[in-house]
Amino acid sequence: MDFPSAETLLRGCPTPLALVSLSGETLATNAAWDARVGIGVLDARVHEQDRAALVEARRAAFGSEATRSLDVRLAREGERARLSFWRADERTLWASAEVTRDEQEERKARILLDCFRAMDAIVWSCDTEGKVLVSDGKGLALLGLVPGAAVGKSVFQLYPPDSKVHTIVERTLAGETLLQEDVTEKAHWRNVYTPLVDANGTVKGLQSLAVNDGEDLQLSKKSKAIAECVDRLPICVWAFDKTGTCTLFEGALGRQMGRTAADLVGKNLFEFYRDRPDLVGDMRRALAGEEYVVERSLRDTQLRMRYAPMRDPFGEVIGACASTEDATEQLRFEAQLRAQLELIASQKRAIVELGTPILEVWQDVLAVPVVGTLDAARAEQMLGALLEAVVDKQARFALLDLTGVETVDTATAQHLVRVASAVRLLGCEGIITGIRPSVAKTLIGIDVNLAQIRTLQSFKDALRFCAGLGPRDKR
Repeated sequence: MDFPSAETLLRGCPTPLALVSLSGETLATNAAWDARVGIGVLDARVHEQDRAALVEARRAAFGSEATRSLDVRLAREGERARLSFWRADERTLWASAEVTRDEQEERKARILLDCFRAMDAIVWSCDTEGKVLVSDGKGLALLGLVPGAAVGKSVFQLYPPDSKVHTIVERTLAGETLLQEDVTEKAHWRNVYTPLVDANGTVKGLQSLAVNDGEDLQLSKKSKAIAECVDRLPICVWAFDKTGTCTLFEGALGRQMGRTAADLVGKNLFEFYRDRPDLVGDMRRALAGEEYVVERSLRDTQLRMRYAPMRDPFGEVIGACASTEDATEQLRFEAQLRAQLELIASQKRAIVELGTPILEVWQDVLAVPVVGTLDAARAEQMLGALLEAVVDKQARFALLDLTGVETVDTATAQHLVRVASAVRLLGCEGIITGIRPSVAKTLIGIDVNLAQIRTLQSFKDALRFCAGLGPRDKR
């Protein structure tokens, strides 16, 4: 076959097609072949492990009227091709190629497609004239567009001549790769623009991918608000890595104490505070994974420090963060409050003791004048104090004087019986004196059994009884 006829056939065929010799030399190719298989000797475009089979297929096709096909791996990584050979004339063969990707490449493509469908992203491309060839992606909705709406239109007509898009497209079509960020009210776009080139390296158009980092935009706004708060409030926020190197130091409290980020960021805090082993120990506890609060003094200031470890996605501690606040006034107030509470408790104990005093009125004789209402708490306190006094004084008699009690109820009467019974277990006799008529009437009405307890008319009678001057069998 003469080459002019072959050239005519090759130009008109959209399939990758080549005229090759029996030795594999490419005598003529079309653009589709060059783009898919490559330029040069065919054997050099095929993986070395498939070349023997390639030679055998060419020989079989040259010696037969039938077409011979085989699958080979191309020299391009991840690509495979089905090559077909049939005899052209006594010296040459026709070869066609159907290029496919291997399973791994197909899997990668599916993963990329699934991710692309789930994220706010846009892909688009145009030719050298600015005509849009592809416009797709979920992120188009944020621009009020639908996939494919811009296809066939010119970028240079869609956007004003003085727009940033014009400049970016022109620079990319000139062979430049660009990374660009655009922030709008709803989105934060990160764009990459790359030239679309053919096998010869000639720019044939532009291709672009834009990803919306809208959440990053919101995070940036939150971070800015937090930074402004930290900068104004009397606190300090700081962080350090596993080596102790300070990575963050912000806050008004730091400036008040004469420290700035320039003083500490990048410095090793273990070395910076080597004369404060307590602070170094606190930092190492945080790096060991412990979260805690500690109070430390620095100069004339009492600081409250809160430590927390920072971890990577696998749970490994990669550093720690901390907040510091001036707790001087708060700690001073808390100390004053504790002192006040202790004073109140002491006064309350004194009042209770005055409310139920235990007097040693005679040798081996204790007296407890009861005034007012005897509730459960007061009765319990009186019982405990009286039992201790009986043991301490080795008392034989305990006089419960009710002269100051106007009224009693069932609970009060039961408390009196309980106290008198308790001291009897210690070998001390409990005697109730000074029962008023109104109280006696009430005791009878509520049916309280005082039969086992000695009762005397007055405190004087009780003293006479204890001294052995009165009848000892009277109850």
